Amino acid sequence: MSFSPPLARYVADAKAPHRELQRALTQLSAFLLKRLTGRTGGTIDYGPVEAARTALSECGRMLQHIGAPAGAAHHRRHLDIAHAALCRAVSIVLARRGFDEDAFFGALERAERDLKALWRIVPGFEPVDFSQACCAQHGLLVRPEAAASPA
Repeated sequence: MSFSPPLARYVADAKAPHRELQRALTQLSAFLLKRLTGRTGGTIDYGPVEAARTALSECGRMLQHIGAPAGAAHHRRHLDIAHAALCRAVSIVLARRGFDEDAFFGALERAERDLKALWRIVPGFEPVDFSQACCAQHGLLVRPEAAASPA
């Protein structure tokens, strides 16, 4: 696919904030998974939330300097909405009034929908594929002794 020079410049410039949004979504999803599975060890590890906040801050700085040509306005809108949804998710975690899991999950879902929409609008913005993550592979691994034992 061939892009006009302004669209090509936009695509090149939008790659880095897109990566930061994916990084933030991954970190916040890991935080939620640990909360839902009770794998906090009695204390809550806010490291993934802080990593997401750093990624989102960097993403916000980059987005301020990216202009979208007419052919990329829809794409840019989805970038901005994903950024806002992930910032909302961080705010929910850090709220003093307690952790609202439903609101947090809703913000992550919104961000994921908008990040998925990006690659349908402009090629090269594929979403995070969790099916290739190491945690997804654990169910595929079978110990040799388990495979040899009768069912």
